[in-house]
Amino acid sequence: MTPIRTLALALAATTMVGCASFKPGDKTAEAELKKFATVPGKSSLYVCREKAAFVAAGVSSNVLVNKQDVGTVKPNTFVHAIVEPGKHEVQLKNDGMMSVATPTISIETKPNELAFLWVGVTGGGWGVYTIDHFRNATEGMGCVADATYSVKAM
Repeated sequence: MTPIRTLALALAATTMVGCASFKPGDKTAEAELKKFATVPGKSSLYVCREKAAFVAAGVSSNVLVNKQDVGTVKPNTFVHAIVEPGKHEVQLKNDGMMSVATPTISIETKPNELAFLWVGVTGGGWGVYTIDHFRNATEGMGCVADATYSVKAM
């Protein structure tokens, strides 16, 4: 086997290791989630990945809320979790060559609250792939409204 072919196969294998499995959610559940109704006494957490033009467009990430996998985000998708009010750790477990990066953020939620986190690339698409807070709930709702619901793949 030629060195170039060996390198190409090794690179392909490396990028496929740990690939996150994407599973679209039920369309009826998606429609209900997009109504943005609060859950009495609980917090409703949405994690939305923005559309991607080039940088990290092929990266899929499992979203872990308090170390529990709630689903996979790829460009233009979102996951949702109902959580107890309080402090939560949300982490991205990336696939392929991005698997060395595991962006993490803490969020404090309140009862009857809708909380939104953003996943994307900083710097207008040319920076770092990360997770962060939306500037406001309206931006979060806009991301979710335009995205496809994703659930944990079994």
